[in-house]
Amino acid sequence: MENPNASQTTLDQMTSKVRAFPCRACGAKLSFAPGTETLKCPYCGTGNDIPKSGDAVEELSLDDWLKQLEATHETKQQEQVKCQNCGGEQTLPANLFASSCTFCGTPITSKSYAQRLVKPKSLVPFKITKLQAQDKWRAWIRGLWLAPSALKQFAQGDGGIKGIYIPYWTFDAQTYTNYAGQRGDDYTESYQTTNDKGERISQSRTRTDWTNVSGNVSFLHDDILVPASNSFADAAGKYSGKNVDVAQAQQVARAVGGSVLGGAVGALTDKLAGGFRTWNTKELVPYQEEYIAGFQAEAYQIGLKDAFVGGKKQIDNRVEQLVYADIGGDHQRISSLNTQYSHLTFKHILLPMWVSAYLFSGKTYRFLVNGQSGEVVGESPKSGWKIFFLVCGILLALFLFLAVFGGKQR
Repeated sequence: MENPNASQTTLDQMTSKVRAFPCRACGAKLSFAPGTETLKCPYCGTGNDIPKSGDAVEELSLDDWLKQLEATHETKQQEQVKCQNCGGEQTLPANLFASSCTFCGTPITSKSYAQRLVKPKSLVPFKITKLQAQDKWRAWIRGLWLAPSALKQFAQGDGGIKGIYIPYWTFDAQTYTNYAGQRGDDYTESYQTTNDKGERISQSRTRTDWTNVSGNVSFLHDDILVPASNSFADAAGKYSGKNVDVAQAQQVARAVGGSVLGGAVGALTDKLAGGFRTWNTKELVPYQEEYIAGFQAEAYQIGLKDAFVGGKKQIDNRVEQLVYADIGGDHQRISSLNTQYSHLTFKHILLPMWVSAYLFSGKTYRFLVNGQSGEVVGESPKSGWKIFFLVCGILLALFLFLAVFGGKQR
């Protein structure tokens, strides 16, 4: 097992990584090109290949690390950093460990992050480009039937969209469960009754026959995902009381996106959990800073112990569904469950998202684009007039239906 007390990267090594990646053709600073294995020069277009890592994407023992982390207390505070390319100084928010220099765009990395005991060892690189993410967002806006027409005009802008790697924990576990319960099997029963005319008629009804059952199920749960981010301050909140037009909204979106991304992740935690279901962790690659170049990366805010509480709930829910399937029949009841856990492992990973917040009619709305699949999750306003006309249309259709078919039955 890796020693948790030994930093994955020493402070001196991490400090030395506060650098630009120079283009081999013209010397300009580079950014990672989504969907490729290269750092692309924005000036001469030269692709600079990312060297292959000799590391592997490995699972770590959950029990061993939890024991080591019990006696530690990790602090999270904003940090004053200095760009070693242009010398500019800026404050790196407490929730970020990688960003870009405000003045020259050079990638910067937190020095204090090297003191974190758990650091990401793997990530899914961006596959969706910024232009593709913008197109996905616009298509999503166009598909909103009840959105105000002005919103679709607003979608012609870029929405102040920013690329960021979001921290996640993954958990693996082998479970073995003994259960007891009942299986319900439906059957049809015929019976005699009397109708309104006093005639005897035959009818049928469904009955359920319950049988006591017991058994066991085992399952290997692989890469149960738990978000490790909840701290995006709602930087857009200070704008929420203003009424602005579309042009002003675009400016606000860019301003918000450039600070802390408008609180998009924190505000959409629930939607993330239920919306993004297409993460493919088979595409994880060993962590290399080249993949972060040109993007922001957030440090985890939900620790390993707390995250496993959420992970265990997901595992328990899956076990329950496995038991229902094993019971079979038309209906199932569970009387008792006894689950044993073994081979508990975890990974700390980074997943790519395009994030933004936009202001429309004085209210802030947020959206995310999955940087791997292009899936969109977001919030949007609704047009009061469109809702009114929709309700009127439904009522009119119902009136016509009753008028036509009600008349035929007379």
